[in-house]
Amino acid sequence: MTTVNINRRAKGEKTRHKILKAAIEVIARSGIKGTTHRAVALQAETQLSLTTYYFKDIQELIREAISLSSEIILNSSQDEWSEVFNILDSFDAATLRKVSTKEKICQQLSHIAASHMYDNIIHRSTGLAVEQIFFTEMLYSEELKDLANQHISALLSPFTRIAAYFNKVDPEIDGELTLIAITRIQYKYLATAKEEVKFDHIHKLIRRQISWLLGIKRQ
Repeated sequence: MTTVNINRRAKGEKTRHKILKAAIEVIARSGIKGTTHRAVALQAETQLSLTTYYFKDIQELIREAISLSSEIILNSSQDEWSEVFNILDSFDAATLRKVSTKEKICQQLSHIAASHMYDNIIHRSTGLAVEQIFFTEMLYSEELKDLANQHISALLSPFTRIAAYFNKVDPEIDGELTLIAITRIQYKYLATAKEEVKFDHIHKLIRRQISWLLGIKRQ
């Protein structure tokens, strides 16, 4: 492959990615029904013909944009999950059963979770909006339903894994309830002005949820 072809291909991939990022913004702002090739081209500040050149139809463009948005959201939490499981794995089973240990873990996990959620709300609100939209739209599209279910499964897996440290009977139930609580908290703030988003309130909510997840009884 010549240098010219390599450069052309790299430029093409860059343009394609730019269009997908623009589509994510349009979906977040206008919903799936309001996402058209023209709207995406305007957002991307590119020629309309390029959006139809790289994507055969609007359904393909929407599907790939949602897939990219899902990937960005999931990848954004990888470091936090590594930190969480390093903390949990630093204790043996007997120590994990101690109330004092659970309280220490709750404090650490609550700070990690609240910080990440706050960061999502402030800096990744577009991704959260797209996530919320395609969870709703999956009711009307089998194709989006598959994408949504894959995304939900990837979100749920680490929560179920955390729950399994403390619940050997049905950790998947505890994991799902915790995921529901976290997504609900984040979606709640999508309509809130960023300067009005309160870290302390998020921290209080998630600390209560994690305390329950770890099996800490309220006094």
